[in-house]
Amino acid sequence: MEKILLVDMDDVITVDGFLNMLNEYMGTDYTYDDFPTFYMQDILPDKDKFFTWFKEKNMYDYCRLNDDCYEVLEKLNKHYKLFIATSYIFREIPRDSGHILYQKFEYLKDKLPFINPEQYIFISDKSVLKAYARIDDRTINLIDGEKKVLFSAYHNGDISDEELRKKGIKRARNWKDVEKILLEEI
Repeated sequence: MEKILLVDMDDVITVDGFLNMLNEYMGTDYTYDDFPTFYMQDILPDKDKFFTWFKEKNMYDYCRLNDDCYEVLEKLNKHYKLFIATSYIFREIPRDSGHILYQKFEYLKDKLPFINPEQYIFISDKSVLKAYARIDDRTINLIDGEKKVLFSAYHNGDISDEELRKKGIKRARNWKDVEKILLEEI
């Protein structure tokens, strides 16, 4: 029986997109250290104006693949039934988020050609998905599975190792850590 692996996209496979967009829009040089919470857009004085600008852009023109992601995902795809499970809906513009789905699809297709587009799942509530293993940057999405991997990101560094251990979650600081965690038994 194939083991299903669900992998998140933003801040796991890709990095820097939203941060680079905020910096371009605001003319700033923010770094991840400037954001203690997940929602970077909460610093904006006028979210409506920003999201009008945002909708005219492709967020994935502003991002890059995380270091070692390509190589490790290629290996994982040979040993697991791998799916990219990613949200595309922004809470501020839910009705206008469809363009992000298309951008994600095109980015994945172009940057990770070894993953079949039928392995993309565009979803916000990942709790309805069952899997053997999960990789995500939010613990809320690491709810089941034998292997749960929290990918380190700007907004989850304050979660203690003890808290993760209680939830059966291992932290991966990079894709080489992911490789060790998910390929050690194979």
